[in-house]
Amino acid sequence: MFGKYSMGLIVLGSLLLMFNRLMSGYSEPLALIGFLLLFAAAGAVFIAVLKREPGQLKVWSLSVFFVILFVITWAEPFEILRLMTWLKNI
Repeated sequence: MFGKYSMGLIVLGSLLLMFNRLMSGYSEPLALIGFLLLFAAAGAVFIAVLKREPGQLKVWSLSVFFVILFVITWAEPFEILRLMTWLKNI
């Protein structure tokens, strides 16, 4: 159950971050929502692991989560710093 939720949240968060990157301008709220969805997906994965859900979906979601975070930090290393500065200034 939580494994399915985590995969859905990972896909939705990734789509929001990709849409933000493809837009002509930069939207901080859109990027923040994308990151929050990714971290909510990580929380759902850890709940699935703690509840010992059957199947391999939780393992796939956890590995996809770390791969996506690696790609984000590799492609745009200052993305999180930009969001934290924006949050500090509002």
